[in-house]
Amino acid sequence: MSRRIISSLLVAVLLEDIFVITEAATYLFKRYTFKKKRDDKKYKYAKQRAEVLPECQGLFGLEHTKCLRKAISPRCYNELYGADELEEGEIDVRFNSFKGCLSQEAMVSF
Repeated sequence: MSRRIISSLLVAVLLEDIFVITEAATYLFKRYTFKKKRDDKKYKYAKQRAEVLPECQGLFGLEHTKCLRKAISPRCYNELYGADELEEGEIDVRFNSFKGCLSQEAMVSF
């Protein structure tokens, strides 16, 4: 192969990689106001209560996280994760909104 062909192929591969990198996922979800002190306390309390539920025991990693959040607030979970569930290795950009949603609920559901 000539250097020109190799160079052209290399440029094509690099441009393809740049295109893939710039195609970032866009998350569309309802955003709830999150106040660190208030909402973290409510979430931690609700999480402690959910951790003793038999349906979440024996689960690990992402499945455990999903189970806890569904138990804490099925409404908030479905609203924020129902259409696009959290995936292994995904950075959870919806978590603060989940805590804000939980804070707005009158009563934590179990």
